[in-house]
Amino acid sequence: MGNQLGRLVLLMGIAIFAAGCSSNNGGLKRVMNLDKANLTWRGDYDNKTHWMHYTGEWAGFGWQYGDGNGRPPADFSKYDQIEVVVDSVTTDTATLFLNVRYTTTSIITSESAPVINGKSTLHVDLNPEHKSHVLEFFVMSKYPCDMVVKSVVLSTATRYKKEHELKMNNGFIDASEFKGYSDDAMVSFNYYAGGEMTHVSDSGTIEPMNNWGIGLICSSADVIGNNCPGRQIILKKIGEQSFECRFGDLRYMLDYADDDGERGLYWVVWTGGNVTDVHILGATIREAIN
Repeated sequence: MGNQLGRLVLLMGIAIFAAGCSSNNGGLKRVMNLDKANLTWRGDYDNKTHWMHYTGEWAGFGWQYGDGNGRPPADFSKYDQIEVVVDSVTTDTATLFLNVRYTTTSIITSESAPVINGKSTLHVDLNPEHKSHVLEFFVMSKYPCDMVVKSVVLSTATRYKKEHELKMNNGFIDASEFKGYSDDAMVSFNYYAGGEMTHVSDSGTIEPMNNWGIGLICSSADVIGNNCPGRQIILKKIGEQSFECRFGDLRYMLDYADDDGERGLYWVVWTGGNVTDVHILGATIREAIN
């Protein structure tokens, strides 16, 4: 994937995370049976201990439903999101991905989260038009590693209080802007990116990148070797965009944040294909109603 992304551009900008990190406080929930996971590749999953051993790059595990041979897809129409919690991950450098594929194979929702101190929590919003026909959902790792699956939960969306517009200074958000909010508060980031997301396929043709994307939330303006404490984000389309995440998914970033005395968040962006004119529109935060 890294080879498909173009030059690195550092924007002293807003912290963005993958869309659909809404809280699962209250509402309807469905706890998935971890013993019933039935989809693995480039790895092995132990249904008794819920231990996953990824043996190769871009390995994965999860649940598979409809297969085109008479097995019906899963109907998740009562729910709005999937949350997966994993622990005992053997690398702190990997970014994990939670992907959902529907009966239309071109329709995929994909979000990502980093591994921090051997733990990671992934959230993905179900596509409202296709969530009644889910073929599979799975956790994928870019690098070989081990992990223990702690929980997988389907849930409905949480209601939130009135939005508060966050103050920004040239796109930088000061840490003090987040004081007083719970981990379940929702942070929304809005930006614009023009152009196209493309990559060169194995056959040499230029193909659209419909579900992969650009960017890291970073706690510092300094990026060395494309590495910084942060979350990878997914850009699904070009044009005005809004990404949401729980404040708890960003809170750990503030522990790292100390850039020449400033405490806050930055956005580091890879531009792929012909992405142009990336700029910030605004940011808001809303408290969850429990």
